[in-house]
Amino acid sequence: MFQSTRRRALLALPVLAATAIVTVPGPAQAHAKPAQPIGGIAKYLGKWNYDQPDRTTMTNIAVIKPGTMEAPQVGDIVFTARDRDTVVGRTDVGCTWTFKAGPAGLHLDPATQTCHNPTSNAWYTISTWTVTVNGDHEKETIKAVSPNPAGNYDWQLDRGARTKTKEYDPRSAARFPGTWRYDAADPATRANIRVTRSTGSDGKPVVTQTPEQGLLTITGEYDNRITARTADGCTWTLLTRGNTAHLDPAVQTCVTSATAVVTLRYWSIASDGRRLATIIAGTDANDGEFYLNAGLSPA
Repeated sequence: MFQSTRRRALLALPVLAATAIVTVPGPAQAHAKPAQPIGGIAKYLGKWNYDQPDRTTMTNIAVIKPGTMEAPQVGDIVFTARDRDTVVGRTDVGCTWTFKAGPAGLHLDPATQTCHNPTSNAWYTISTWTVTVNGDHEKETIKAVSPNPAGNYDWQLDRGARTKTKEYDPRSAARFPGTWRYDAADPATRANIRVTRSTGSDGKPVVTQTPEQGLLTITGEYDNRITARTADGCTWTLLTRGNTAHLDPAVQTCVTSATAVVTLRYWSIASDGRRLATIIAGTDANDGEFYLNAGLSPA
C-alpha cells in the first residue's frame, strides 16, 4: 500500500482446514454458473494497481508531516468478499484491511486499524480509508499515523487512484523495457535518496542517506516477465500486471563479490511507458538495510 514515514517511514508501506463433502453433480448442477458475490460489493473485487504517481497533480503522492516528505504510491491491493457487505483488502506488502460497503463506497470497519509493514519494518495505523469505484477505475483517500521514537508522523493521501488489472497480462510487459536513468535527488521531498540503516563499530544504529544514481536496464523475457539489470551488475526478474511489476520470486539475492551479497525483499515498479516510479527495499552488499523511493526517466 504505502511505505511509511521519515526514518522508519523512509525504511518505508490463518490457513483454514476444511473437510469437503464430495457429491456427484446432477444435470442442473453440472451447468450451474459459479456463485456471484452477494449485495453491491462485486464491483470492488479483484486486483487494483496504483496509477502512475504524478507530483504535478499530487495523484498517488502521499504527504508526510512534520516535514515535507512526499511518498509516491506504487503497488497493488486485492479485494475479496467476506460476506454480502464486507470486503477484505490485502496489499502487496502483506497488510490486510477490512472494509464495509455503504452507499458512499467502502470505508474501514472497524474505523481504526493497524498493520506492521514487513518490507519497511514500520508500523502504521489508518484512521480513514475510503474507496469508490467507477468501472475499472478506483479512487481513494487515506489518513494514517506512524509511531516513531522522535514522535508520531502523519501520513495523508488525498488523491489516490487505481486501475483494475488481470492476474495474467502478457501485454503489460511492453511498458517497461529500455534504459532508464534515476532522476536527480531532492533532499526536500526525499525523492531518489537511498536510506540505509546499519550498525556502527560502537554497536549503535547508523543512518545514511545517499542520492541514487546510475542506470537501470530492463528487457522483456516472455509473456509478462521482465529482467532488470542494476548498476552493480545484478540481474533481477519481475512479473508485470497492468502498469506494475513486482519481484518474482518475491525475495532474490545477487552475489557481487566473494564476500558481498545483495538481497531484495521488495521491488515494485510502475510504468506508463514514459517514466518509472519505483520502491525498493532490501539488504546491500555491506549488510545495511536500505529503502529507496525513486523516479526514473529514459536515458
